[in-house]
Amino acid sequence: MRYQISVLVLLLNFGALGSAQTFRGAINGIVRDSSDAVVPKAHVVAEAVATGIKHATLTTSNGEFVFQDLPLGKYDVTVTVSGFAVFTADNVKVTAGAIYTLPVRLTLVQTSTTIQVSATAVALDTTTETQTTDVAGASIQDAPLNGRDFTQLMALQPGFGGYPAGGFGSVNGTRGNQVNWQIDGVDNNDLWHNIPAVNQGGVSGIAGIVLPIDAIDEFSLQTQSSPEAGRNPGGVANLVIKSGGNDVHGSAYYYNRNEAFAAAPFFRPAGTPKNEMRNVQWGGSLSFPIIRNRTFFFGAFEKQNFTIGIQGLTTEPSLAYQQAALGVMQFYGVPENPVSSAMLKTLWPSGALQGAAAPNNFFSTDPEYGYSYNGIVKLD
Repeated sequence: MRYQISVLVLLLNFGALGSAQTFRGAINGIVRDSSDAVVPKAHVVAEAVATGIKHATLTTSNGEFVFQDLPLGKYDVTVTVSGFAVFTADNVKVTAGAIYTLPVRLTLVQTSTTIQVSATAVALDTTTETQTTDVAGASIQDAPLNGRDFTQLMALQPGFGGYPAGGFGSVNGTRGNQVNWQIDGVDNNDLWHNIPAVNQGGVSGIAGIVLPIDAIDEFSLQTQSSPEAGRNPGGVANLVIKSGGNDVHGSAYYYNRNEAFAAAPFFRPAGTPKNEMRNVQWGGSLSFPIIRNRTFFFGAFEKQNFTIGIQGLTTEPSLAYQQAALGVMQFYGVPENPVSSAMLKTLWPSGALQGAAAPNNFFSTDPEYGYSYNGIVKLD
């Protein structure tokens, strides 16, 4: 039996994080008029729908504009220039590692006019060779993940092969431990095993330490990344943590996996109970503005309890083994150590000492059980 206790993760984001691989997105485009000529020095503003934070820039002499390293979410983009109608694109969605190219075409007007369009999803990113696959937060919540383990989302990615539990699996034919795991662009790799530091270990595919699924805004995998991504050749798997906004949001949940709801194993002997397989996870999340349009809070907490019946053969110091050992000691004139004898009588349950003096002399049915407290706090 084992006990597992995780630590509280505290994540503070003040300003932009300086990391090699961006976990944010971008919006770019070219502003043209009705004659297809480029429009320089147009004023372009991207306003985050959730937080109201505005990002502004001017188009270049070639009519180009770009907003780099935008936090994920939806943006309203407005383009204004003297003599032209105001152009507005609503709900431009920014996803991790992707660049949304927004076509902008202005028309001449004599009176004040606004042209408003609704942004559509990017079907193909033609601005980079990097291949990015995103799984949005709603899909993550609905996916049947064993133990609510985010590493299993790798199985949804093109080019993945293997069993994804614990983050071990091949991407595009690379070795199983050649994925660069990140959380908000920060390194999440175990230096020894080269697999995720968070959500590794555990029993029967259930992670020993759990990053609350309710804290994940998006999961993305990038392959054929640019050289600055570095570290591992298989790809970059990045978790994007939710952020707070100007509105108050919260969630609560309770998940229970129990052998009572599962079918009995086909080869189970008649009259024997099903092995225990219980995993209970409950928790919730909360986000709110600390200072509207400026500072935001997000936090999530999850507790996990699991009990798993694992059957298997083990070798124990049975009474037969002890008698055989005493016989050898007596033959060579070695006295019995009373401390060892007392420990054998007190540390082992009597039921585990009834086997033969041979390897694999005990069939164990005792369950493994444990618990963990898992939390994350983020300030933007």
